[in-house]
Amino acid sequence: MFSKKIFFFFCAAFFFAVPLLFAEYNSFGIPDSSEIRKKIGREWFEGPLSALRTFGTEIYKNSVGIEFELRFEEQDDVFLVIDAPASDGIVNVHDSRGSRLVSEKIFSADAAGSWILVRDKKTSKPLLVRYYFARDNEVFVQFRPNEISGNKNSTFADFVIFNSYAARAVPIGIPFSKFYTASFAEIQELTKKTLPWNFAVTENFFVKPSEGLTYRGNYENSLVMIQTIRKNLRDIVYFDDAIYDERGDPVSLETGKARIIPEEYKNDLTLCSQGFVKWIVDGIVEPLSGSYLRRDPLLRETVETDKIGYQGITAEKYNTYNALDWTRNLAAAVLSVVSGKTILYENSGVDVTLDPFAAMITHQGILNTAGYIHNSGYKVLYLKQLLYVLAATNPDYFYLAAIRQNDANSKIETKVFNECAAIFPYFNETGAFRTVVFYDGKEYTLEDFINACSNTNRKDIFIHLTRVKATAKYYPQLAKKGSQND
Repeated sequence: MFSKKIFFFFCAAFFFAVPLLFAEYNSFGIPDSSEIRKKIGREWFEGPLSALRTFGTEIYKNSVGIEFELRFEEQDDVFLVIDAPASDGIVNVHDSRGSRLVSEKIFSADAAGSWILVRDKKTSKPLLVRYYFARDNEVFVQFRPNEISGNKNSTFADFVIFNSYAARAVPIGIPFSKFYTASFAEIQELTKKTLPWNFAVTENFFVKPSEGLTYRGNYENSLVMIQTIRKNLRDIVYFDDAIYDERGDPVSLETGKARIIPEEYKNDLTLCSQGFVKWIVDGIVEPLSGSYLRRDPLLRETVETDKIGYQGITAEKYNTYNALDWTRNLAAAVLSVVSGKTILYENSGVDVTLDPFAAMITHQGILNTAGYIHNSGYKVLYLKQLLYVLAATNPDYFYLAAIRQNDANSKIETKVFNECAAIFPYFNETGAFRTVVFYDGKEYTLEDFINACSNTNRKDIFIHLTRVKATAKYYPQLAKKGSQND
């Protein structure tokens, strides 16, 4: 029988051993190289450039058996120490048998789990340590010595998402050298109250399946809608001034009067830009209310302008806020149907007004971002990183986009909201960010959508977003195949 002393010693030993057993675990589920970095010599972190040039590439395994490649790389102005995890990749091999693709183990410097130390080539001073933790390699956290105060026990932290700073120069009260060996779990704990970790998707964010290869995410409703819309695109033809009313009959967007569909398109759905996003939203509304949305309430103005000022006169003449009013009223209408109460736009809270970024990294340097601008939205340049944050923080939603462009037909420079789109951001089963855009009756990638709507300089294009909750109970109006559609 164990004595009390021995029993206490056994329990204490087990208690303190547990953290070591799970030392590699972090909430993002990425490989960690901290124990490897704790074993290697300090010359890897602080040695002169001449010495590092003589170091060869070394392969190590951490305690859970994941291989890491420790290597030195030299660039024009800086040199790097990289500790990168192994992953399976496809490489193009050229040999006597010709060219072919083969599977090969790779150690990518920007893979999730990679750690990089960057030092200045002229001075050998450390510039930053970067941790890659996301499946998208343009999302990372980095730490820089605090050169401003000269305090050796202070470090700056940056949180970067697609060339934009979600946090920049956040002071951390520990020496920079701590990050030579700190695990990712440790830096998460150190910065849990100061960095926006909620802007990225952790392993715990996904609902793991009990068995089988099923989709793990919280985006099932969005994916159902994407697949249903995609399946019906072959029956949609773009037509100016074309929508369907609450009965599913073709009418004019401008007048509300019945419209005649050309004979060759009798078996298709004919829709303009506004009609297309209404058709998407109608698929949510009809199963709940028994009818589609009425046209007139969707035209209700949501922007107050000075009627005698330039903007007001222009708005009266060119209807410059048409698509903005339309998307706002559509989103509010969904809330009304779901809640069983009439909710007008101004009481709906459907506008996306989040300002998650402090600055953007550009070819001209680091520039401050304007963020959300009332009744204009966001510059299209910031759309990808914004949607990344929205997908992580609001997984149940998709977004109606009103596109503000320069009116090429106007004799004076006029900015108008003429077109709409529906945007579905999500993270796939591997945790990688994806976006599907439905615009003018077609499906686009996000980059193709931006190119398609940017008919002038991109910096002049604004996208205004309103949120709509996705649903798996989704039944959009179908084309009337083999019937008359008058």
